[in-house]
Amino acid sequence: MDHRDIDVSRFSPERPPALVLGDITLVRPHGMAGIPVIVAAKDPSDAVLCSRHVGAACLVPGFDEANRDASAAILLRLGERLHAVLGRRIPLFYGTDPQLELVYRHRRALAQHFVFLLNEEDVCWSLLDKEGFYGLCEASGVLAPRTLRPGGDLADLREPLLVKPRRKSDWAEIQRELLGGAGKARLFSTRAELLAHPQFERLRQDLIVQEHIPGDVVDLVSFHGFADERRELLAWFCGRKLRTYPAFAGESAVVEVTNDEDVAAAGREVAGKLGLAGPFKIDLVRDARGGALYTLEVNARYTLWNHVGAAAGVNLPRVAYDYLVEGRRPAAPPRAAPGYRWLDVYRVYRAFREQRGGASLAAWLGTVAGARTVYDAFAWDDPKPFARWASSFLTRKVARHALRDHRGRSR
Repeated sequence: MDHRDIDVSRFSPERPPALVLGDITLVRPHGMAGIPVIVAAKDPSDAVLCSRHVGAACLVPGFDEANRDASAAILLRLGERLHAVLGRRIPLFYGTDPQLELVYRHRRALAQHFVFLLNEEDVCWSLLDKEGFYGLCEASGVLAPRTLRPGGDLADLREPLLVKPRRKSDWAEIQRELLGGAGKARLFSTRAELLAHPQFERLRQDLIVQEHIPGDVVDLVSFHGFADERRELLAWFCGRKLRTYPAFAGESAVVEVTNDEDVAAAGREVAGKLGLAGPFKIDLVRDARGGALYTLEVNARYTLWNHVGAAAGVNLPRVAYDYLVEGRRPAAPPRAAPGYRWLDVYRVYRAFREQRGGASLAAWLGTVAGARTVYDAFAWDDPKPFARWASSFLTRKVARHALRDHRGRSR
């Protein structure tokens, strides 16, 4: 799957392909809109490569710091070929923080052959660094949890305390050593408990500490949008989390599109104050003590929510494509139908194992699945990615069991 093997002449300059650095949740909204897709993936066994929506693919070494420059070089060579044949730049879509950082670091070179819309340089980097983000919120008048600033004193923060990785990428060690191997943050009841943790001081420079805003999983809400270079919002929708794994500060297992005017108003306000452009997702939490909406973070990229948003009637990748390629705006902002859900079957199963409380898996799934549900890997009209994922998953499980059996017999 070398980029040189892609027959770029079969693509049309009238409807150029989108280069997607992302997984199936980003490819499917493009497919739903009839947009040709070229995928850049780091793993030849990636299930996304089986999707019927993928017209061509190339492999890159990866999007982490060690492989970032080499991957950018491959993307640039592919972009140069496409630009030469089609006579125009093609749109670039990115779905993870490491991919976004690659675009940031190579934005000038990539912009010669690709079209995309980023925030101003200082805003870009503040959104990737959580300490910088809270400084940006303070300067912009955005309500955010009180956060320990450099040189500050933990005694200035109200307990309990929430600890998170400072950077949005390359924090596997922090998750392993401080967060219990799963989840994106950890709660400490007291300052003394935090200071007593054996890894806190060693990792302290890579962490942020802030006051915890109490609330249930369903109080984790979000505002998703795409804005032009003048910061005019072209389309948006709201959502909330229903289940995560782990239950506290975990990855999304089930999310739902909502029609929440309070969240919509807060999201528009935050986007305006921060001056956001391009794609974004604003994460907020509703304070259980009084209902105020605090801004937790902003992801200035496309996300898994784009799949369920498209199913609900607001296809942000399509809005972005139409604007970037044709300069076309929606005649009127599309409205999302509430109640559509996105579900990750594997995370739901793990959440069930963590929280089951006696309920059967079938009954538990019945509370989160339904006719308006789209899935992380499975789709009736695009079944091959799920088949590839399931085959790979079962192969790994069998190999692990065989290894354990072999070790048991060897003792």
